[in-house]
Amino acid sequence: MTEQNTGTLYGLGVGPGDPKLVTLRALEVLKSVDLVFAASSPKNDYSLAFNIIKEHLSPTMQVRTLDFPMTKDAEVKQRAWRANARAVLAQLEAGRDVAFLTIGDPLTYSTYGYLVQTLLEMAPQTKIETVPGITAYNAAAARLNLPLVEDRQSLSVISGVNDPAEISRLARRGDTVVILKTYKNYDSILDALGPLDNGRRAYTVCSCGLEDELTAADPESLRGSKMPYLSLMIIKSKPGD
Repeated sequence: MTEQNTGTLYGLGVGPGDPKLVTLRALEVLKSVDLVFAASSPKNDYSLAFNIIKEHLSPTMQVRTLDFPMTKDAEVKQRAWRANARAVLAQLEAGRDVAFLTIGDPLTYSTYGYLVQTLLEMAPQTKIETVPGITAYNAAAARLNLPLVEDRQSLSVISGVNDPAEISRLARRGDTVVILKTYKNYDSILDALGPLDNGRRAYTVCSCGLEDELTAADPESLRGSKMPYLSLMIIKSKPGD
């Protein structure tokens, strides 16, 4: 395919949940593309990313969902990635500009990363523009009025779906640690972290920017609760510790 006849894929980060936190650049792209793709589970067509930006879309905008299975089966995931990449590539080859929506930032624990990698393997000349978005942990820190890092402190971002023992090890390596995706193993993460030392404080934020938003300065108070999918923890040291 010749580059001048192909469309561009825009990876759009639409922020943590509040439609007002969508960037101006993302809104510009949404007004210019021919088609919008959004990730969903094979079990349903619901897309939180689409729900965030639907009020910004033209009523005539065409929207399609792509299935990204949440499984540990590498073969199943790779088949889905290839099928989704082919669906996007077909639109680009037809000369259409398309957007792929992702909550938060497109390059932070996002299905968009798999889509881009697979697309570039299939068609290395694919035109791609990635539009960054506000991450959940930036929004959560803002909601708490909590500086993430100060002075010479470092910031670590880890996944809550890791083995709890690995989370415990990683959580002790940074001055400020963000644990994303704590919804599935929340109680196990609390167990793995144990008592915090050196004056460190922990905070839990759920569904930041959404109607059911919840913040807790005592993460233990939520032990045993059914945690929303968009749940995270921030563990913060005092400057100089």
